[in-house]
Order: sequence, then structure tokens, then C-alpha cells
Amino acid sequence: MHDGDQPHGDFDGSGNASWGEADWAGYLQRNDLEVGRFLSYYKEVKGQPDRLDASARRMGWENADWAPSEPAEEITDDENEEADLPYCIHQHPVYIVGRALGMQLSISFRTVCRDASADIPAELAADVMLSFWDAQHQVVMAINATDTGDLPLALVHMKRALSAINYSIGLTAGIPAAARETAKEASDEIEATLFDLREVCLRVMADCRWDGNRK
Repeated sequence: MHDGDQPHGDFDGSGNASWGEADWAGYLQRNDLEVGRFLSYYKEVKGQPDRLDASARRMGWENADWAPSEPAEEITDDENEEADLPYCIHQHPVYIVGRALGMQLSISFRTVCRDASADIPAELAADVMLSFWDAQHQVVMAINATDTGDLPLALVHMKRALSAINYSIGLTAGIPAAARETAKEASDEIEATLFDLREVCLRVMADCRWDGNRK
């Protein structure tokens, strides 16, 4: 999937211009449910080597749907759902994946801290959480840039995301061995999730470069 079919900077609106605060609040709540749905699938297939793609398939996305391009169609059991739902980056599969993986990192690290709090320095714990947040933030900013057609900016944000991920890997490697052993499953999940988030970044970067060279 590529950016060529996705409207960019000249996109003229967000669908239903009459939406008010309550409409947007409900919209974001439904988006939170989509993030949670992806995360639940991700946890169910965590033993599979292709768990990113396996989770995406369960979401109803095609194999390449969560590369920067067209937003995936929302799946709903309500056939009367509004046909003019506004489009924004919250619907973008990579936004959903990025938020879900960011949540997974936080959940797993909280488990490590809870099970081995005495072994983890407070400053290290704060640095780890900040690096997780920065990685997720850079991914979201990159998707926003692809949505406006600024692929060079998207690449820069993804490079920053990769730097934050690498920094996170280095920080988590510094967690005392006793603490990592106490919460081994959560520690292993942090490592796997960081590498999955890294894979997301690399896929988006490859897609941006392909689309940029095509133009």
C-alpha cells in the first residue's frame, strides 16, 4: 500500500463539519476501543513470529493496509453507522498500532516496576517511560506528516522514533538482572514490543521512500 491513492495537503475537510464537542468525544472513545481491540489481538498472538501482521488481519486490514496510505475502513456491526464519518489520523492503522504498542510497553514496564520496584532506580524508570512516550509521539507525528503529503518530514520523524526506540533498548538493558528475572515475562514483552515498533517504523520509512521516488 502506498501514499499515491491517499489525499494529502489539499484534503478539504473532515467529513461532517457540523460535528460538535460531544460528537468528537464519542469518536475518540470509539477510537480508544479500536486501539484496545488491536492490543488484545496482539497479546493473543504474541507467540507468533508475524504477530504484527496476524493482529492486522484480525482487525480486518489487508497485509499492507497499515502502511502509510488509505485509512482502513472501519469495521462495525452497525450497518446504519454514519457514512460521512470524518477522516483524521486517528483512523490510520499505523496510528492505532503505534498507540497500542506504546500502551503495551507502558503496561509491561509497570509490571516490571511493581514486581521489582526496589531494584530499579527511580531516575532510570522515569527515563524509560519518557523514551517510550517519545517513540510513540514520533510515530504519530510521522503519520500526520504522511497525511499531509510531507514524506521527507515523515522520514525525519520516523528516524527520531528509531532513535528513541534504540535509546529505550539501551535503557531497558540497564535494568538490573535481578529485576528482569523477577518479571521475566514482562521484560521479554518489552523487548519484543520495541522490536515490533521498530519494524513498524522501518516499513513506513520504506513506503515513504518508495512513494517519494515514484513522484
